[in-house]
Amino acid sequence: MSLFLLGLVLLNGCATLPYDYPRPISTAIYLPEKTDMGRSIQPYVAQHHGASGFYLMSSGLEAFLGRILLIDAAEKSLDLQYYIFRADLTGKFMLDHILAAAARGVRVRLLLDDWRETDRMDWWLTMMEIYPNIEVRVFNPFGGLRSMFLARPFQAVFGPERLRARMHNKAFIADNSVAIVGGRNIADEYFGASSDVYMRDLDVMALGPIVRKVSADFDDYWNCVLAIPLKAVVSYQPTTEDLMSARRDLEIERDSLKNSAYGVQMQESDFLKRAEAGTLPLVWAPAEVLADDPLKVINPGGSERTGKMERQLRDFLESAQSEILMISPYLVPGEAGVRWFKKMRERGVTVKIITNSLASTDAKVAQIGYMRYRKDFLRMGVQLYEMRPMAGPRRAEGGSPGKARHLWVGSSSHGALHAKLLVLDRRTVFVGSFNFDPRSAISDTQNGIVIHSPQLAAQAADFFDLDASPSRSYRVTLREGDGLVWITEKNGREVRYYSEPEIGFWGGFSGRLFYLLLPESVL
Repeated sequence: MSLFLLGLVLLNGCATLPYDYPRPISTAIYLPEKTDMGRSIQPYVAQHHGASGFYLMSSGLEAFLGRILLIDAAEKSLDLQYYIFRADLTGKFMLDHILAAAARGVRVRLLLDDWRETDRMDWWLTMMEIYPNIEVRVFNPFGGLRSMFLARPFQAVFGPERLRARMHNKAFIADNSVAIVGGRNIADEYFGASSDVYMRDLDVMALGPIVRKVSADFDDYWNCVLAIPLKAVVSYQPTTEDLMSARRDLEIERDSLKNSAYGVQMQESDFLKRAEAGTLPLVWAPAEVLADDPLKVINPGGSERTGKMERQLRDFLESAQSEILMISPYLVPGEAGVRWFKKMRERGVTVKIITNSLASTDAKVAQIGYMRYRKDFLRMGVQLYEMRPMAGPRRAEGGSPGKARHLWVGSSSHGALHAKLLVLDRRTVFVGSFNFDPRSAISDTQNGIVIHSPQLAAQAADFFDLDASPSRSYRVTLREGDGLVWITEKNGREVRYYSEPEIGFWGGFSGRLFYLLLPESVL
């Protein structure tokens, strides 16, 4: 009976969210060219006839440094939109720099999805919002007793349908002049700073006119009815002692990172030197921003408006004439997706895909959905590559200054693929948050950028080719008898596997069990 009553309390909290809580409407700064950052960009925009500048960030170290440099350079505004923001080593270092920016008058708007493994981040966000110029909102929040163990999973399973859909967007915007969009969340494993797990990922830094569109989409989410001020759902009131403790913790973590091998690599980074000198090798090109409507989570898959991102990407992919290169860590095409790929193959379009292997994935349940269609892909001539565990230059991206505080249940201690990339005809590139699975298409909101540039497409194709190489991936092919073979390379020699490689007994058993029991709708 006590469990039943607890469930009622949790679910009642879901139904009584404070949507009418006061929250002022705000928008991106109107004249970004009047900031130092904006002024420095304008001559290049004029020189390139209104195109935008882009820089692919394949290195976790570069991706972290880029964000820190933008925080420190911001003069008027910082807008951050993320699915995950952890209070780990890199997260606290970023929070420390955000506090410094707010102290010099920068307006900070931090919009986070409300799905988190623990509520420790609620404590940190509450500390942050006490300071002037910082406002925090949570998107599609959970109600009830948020801090209770399993409160969010319980509400997600038994509560309103909207709670099963999440904001998966990633955007980082400084002075409405420079933005970073892509697959990375804010956590050690995405920046090459964890000794436990490495997430191979990709972002693109954008500057110029395209940033106004990234900001406009951020404003749509920020001012949406589902973006609730943190103080409306978290009743905790920090004490003076709490604030002092938080500042001490940030100072300790700041010194810890600076004195680590990762911190040394930050200081010696070629990216840092080029960024400070203004000599980053930018590619200037026309581009478009793609983004879901924020209200998609209220009625997943239920209207034309809620399927916006999926339609945009489908139209984009169908423009391919000769080749599609795809990287998607979670690949669950469904019957409709298989038919679509078959149609593209019948048109003569070469399709090459990199996804996780069962050994490398951090989401084994999603992997099962891919495994159900793997042979269909191979029979139609799609070239499949599965990322090996330990793939990715972890040492080159910063060593291991400290262990990650949080790991997903079932995650590997090895490297996993997390990048989302499309390259069409070696001429056009998409980088964003969209995975090719039912959640991305139907439930969760997504964003990304399409860039029309053969030069940037060549760089993205190099990223693809590196991860598809035998030293990093298994090439999956059909063998006689309708079985599969995984081909890779170790110590310069070809190695073949005739069952799911490097997963051990439990990985193989649980994989087969999930394969038999789980419906595709939950993948």
